[in-house]
Order: sequence, then structure tokens, then C-alpha cells
Amino acid sequence: MSEVRFLHANRLTPEGFSELLGPYNPVSSSSSTEQVAVKLHPGEEGNSSYVSPKLLKMVLEALDLPDRRTYLTDTTVLYGGRRMCAPDYISLVQEHGFGMPDFPPFIVADGLTGTEEFRVGLPDCCTTRTARVAGALARTGKAVMISHFKGHLLAGFGGSIKHLGMGWAAKAGKLYQHSSVMPSVKEDRCILCGACIAACGSDAFRRLEHAVTILPDKCTGCGECLQACPVKAIGIKWDQEADTFIRRMTEYALGAAMAVKIPVYLNFLTNISPDCDCMKNEGPPMVEDIGVLASSDPVALDQASLDLVTAAEPLGNNAPAGEDKFRHIRPDRNGELQLAAGEDIGLGSRSYRLVQV
Repeated sequence: MSEVRFLHANRLTPEGFSELLGPYNPVSSSSSTEQVAVKLHPGEEGNSSYVSPKLLKMVLEALDLPDRRTYLTDTTVLYGGRRMCAPDYISLVQEHGFGMPDFPPFIVADGLTGTEEFRVGLPDCCTTRTARVAGALARTGKAVMISHFKGHLLAGFGGSIKHLGMGWAAKAGKLYQHSSVMPSVKEDRCILCGACIAACGSDAFRRLEHAVTILPDKCTGCGECLQACPVKAIGIKWDQEADTFIRRMTEYALGAAMAVKIPVYLNFLTNISPDCDCMKNEGPPMVEDIGVLASSDPVALDQASLDLVTAAEPLGNNAPAGEDKFRHIRPDRNGELQLAAGEDIGLGSRSYRLVQV
């Protein structure tokens, strides 16, 4: 049974974070020469629910990470927007308040355009044979995972597993994970507004006489068009395709965890939105802020996070206390599949002991 430490939302102070993270210090000794990565999601342009610079600063100070050997990092994305290539992404990071000299340098882990990768062979229990993760992991000794727990369009919810598996995959790895999840157009609903065309970063849409169509050889399955369509004319067949996506994402999480030692994972249960930090319109919070969880086990951490959100009283029209709020808004997406898969392949355990600090 894994230990998950819990810091309540009313104790998000430097002293509180020091107590929460005390058992994981030091992440790296002062005599070491290894590079230390801090994996975070600085938020898409227009998004406001990501972990704030103020909270990140308290985490970094509590962990006392080594000067000049620590870097902030994330990877490029498949869809259109400012996180698609490194120069624009770094500019966005600065605009969101994570720039130097207040923070360590931000380095895009999969290179200028997402093609710098490190290949990790996975064990026989995985359906994926090789994980193509960010190239920087090959030269990084340890990492700290800082995740914002929230809903997710494809995975049901996103926490440490999603942040690890999708967030540290190189572009080729992201393409592989999404390759079984392809959207389709309901022609009778399409109003030819062009929102999907504008949202697509892969030039996969074509405008026909009565509706748009999707070119399968160009579509990456990223799902950006699903949110963009104002009349819900784009959908996905959520059966084996969704199961395959979640399994692949979880196996990639194992690959990333094999590539670099991760002493501690953190999940922020603050601004818990129905959609990911990748979205410009993530939606209002589903529950009041709960706090921050920390563990060395990403599966136990996500399980505890889900349990706390499920138990919380809702805001607005979200599901009542005791009901899975993410399944309530997306009944056909079972986020718990990533927990079951993670336990199955040895990424972690769903059994945990919650310790409030």
C-alpha cells in the first residue's frame, strides 16, 4: 500500500509545502552533477486553471532543488496553437509568469519541433513495444512531476499518469497514442462554420458542399476539433478506440518513469476544471479547491485524487458528493481504465494510505 500525503487547500503556504514535501528531500544531493527536471503544464494561451507561478514557486523552494542544474520542462503538442513549436512555447511560458530569473530556465524536452526523442523498450506486459519519449530524458537524472488534476476529453480525467504518459511523449509518441482515436463528422449536423478547420493543427479538414470531411491520413486524433465544433457535429466512437488510447497512454507513462527517476509526484486539486489545461475554454471549477497531494506512486496519487474529487460537494450542476464527476459529464469515458492499466503493468498501486499533514 502506497503512502499519499495530503495538504489541505487552507494550508497552501511555504510552511505547508515544506511539511508536505519533507520526506522527499533532498531530490538531488549538492555533490551530484545530474540534471533535475521539473515537469509542469504552463497552460495553453487563454487557459487560467493551470498551477500558478505562486504555487510552483513554493514547491520549488520547499524541495530546495540544485541551482544551475534544475530546469522546467514540457513537450510540444500535435494541435495548433502556441505550444506546437519551442520558440512560441517559451514565449508563452514567459507570459504566464514562469520565466527567469524567478524560475529555472524552461527547456522544451522534445526539441524545436517535437522530433528529439529517446526510445525506451517496455516490458512484455505492455502492448506497446517501444515508448518514444522526449529526448531530454536521456540526459536527465531525476525529475519532479507537478500535475494539475482535472477532466480530460479523451482520458476522462488527467493527473500524474496522463501528465507523464502524454506530457512526456515526443510527437511520434503522441501520434501513436492517438492513432486509434479518430473523429468523424455527422453531416446532418454540420453548419459549415469552419470552427473545426481553424482549430485543426494538421490540415485534416476539407470543406465540401454540405459538410466538412476529415482526411484520415492527416488526422492525428488529438480531439481539438471536438471542443471547437459549436453544434457537436464531430464525434468519436468511444468503445475499443478509447480503451486502446488510455492503455497506450498509461504504457507511455511507464516508459517515461523508466527513462528518468522520479522521487515525487504532486497533484494539485485546485481549479478542478472539466477540461484540460490544453484548452482555451476549460470551464468553471467543478468543486471547491481541495488541496495538494504528493506521493512516489503515480497510480496511488491519481486514485486518491479521484476519490477526493468524487467525495467533494459539487459546484454548479456537477455530480453530487459520492458520484464520479468526470463520468457524469462524459459517461462514455472511463478514466479509471488508466488506474487499472497502471496497476496491471506495474506503474503503481491503486491501494493507498492517505496521510494529512
